[in-house]
Amino acid sequence: MKTQFAQNRAARWMAHVQQWRESGLGKTRYCRENGLALSTFRYWITKSRPSSGGESAAIPALVALPFTFASKAPSIGLMVSNRYAMDIP
Repeated sequence: MKTQFAQNRAARWMAHVQQWRESGLGKTRYCRENGLALSTFRYWITKSRPSSGGESAAIPALVALPFTFASKAPSIGLMVSNRYAMDIP
């Protein structure tokens, strides 16, 4: 259970986060104008985001992509001393 001090601190920071969102200012400028530590402000911005309930917001998945081979791919020819030839597709 949170203490009264912790609850007041959280409420004060959440109020700053809300005011910042409504202000249209950048984080750095808002903190400078309100005498706040930028690192602490960023922490409370992160805490203000809704939690995902322990589940990942995005679930990685493999997706099969269609692929077709070209019937006639261009190749590079290499000839050494007019004796050895190699075609590289």
